[in-house]
Amino acid sequence: MPSVRIPRAFPRRAAVWVLDAVFPPVCPGCGVECPREHWICLDCRRRFRRVASGVCLTCRREGGGRREAGLGCSEPGHLTGGAAFWMEPPLDGVIHGLKYHDQPHLGRALGGLLAREVRVPPEALVTALPLHPVRLRERGYNQAGLLAEAAARRWGMPFLPGVLARRRATRIQARLSARRRAENVAGAFTCLEARLVRGRTWVLVDDVATTGSTVGEAAACLRAAGAERVVPVTLALA
Repeated sequence: MPSVRIPRAFPRRAAVWVLDAVFPPVCPGCGVECPREHWICLDCRRRFRRVASGVCLTCRREGGGRREAGLGCSEPGHLTGGAAFWMEPPLDGVIHGLKYHDQPHLGRALGGLLAREVRVPPEALVTALPLHPVRLRERGYNQAGLLAEAAARRWGMPFLPGVLARRRATRIQARLSARRRAENVAGAFTCLEARLVRGRTWVLVDDVATTGSTVGEAAACLRAAGAERVVPVTLALA
């Protein structure tokens, strides 16, 4: 009797089928059942409101057409970059699940959507806004790192974590005014890989930008280390 060859992936797929039958995954945006391979239902994805073009992360001015990230505003001192969506329902619920409910798989799903919406310089290297070690231990993962890794894979670019580090734990930005936000993150970052950074173009990925102060401070740290250009990119713009 000929032997039956079972594909290596079969046990894993079978386990997923059983798990889905017993505990069907639900979309964090609306609560309806959703296939595990997508994690976010198609209806919610369609409701994510896109940022139309290159955008200023400081004043929200958008460039004309779908232009490359970082070309949206020329006001002195403003931080130009790229953003995929506006921070509003149902996306805010999905991001809340990623950051506060131990759902790292959402970072990989959202990172793919980010890369689809934002165009970046093809010669760039990709890194992520770091968490302080204390917060990283509490959460178990860096949500910006998950976004950046998935986006870099879709862009076809190298992802290099650990280029930046936080020198100190900062207060939660959501509770602060714009001026206090800037003061809170001033000097909060350090570059660990100056030789690697020098003379290169970098895409710096974060999850949510409100005033752009945090990602702006990290971008300034990369520029101080010798980066030729830094393009801040965020999944959501609040």
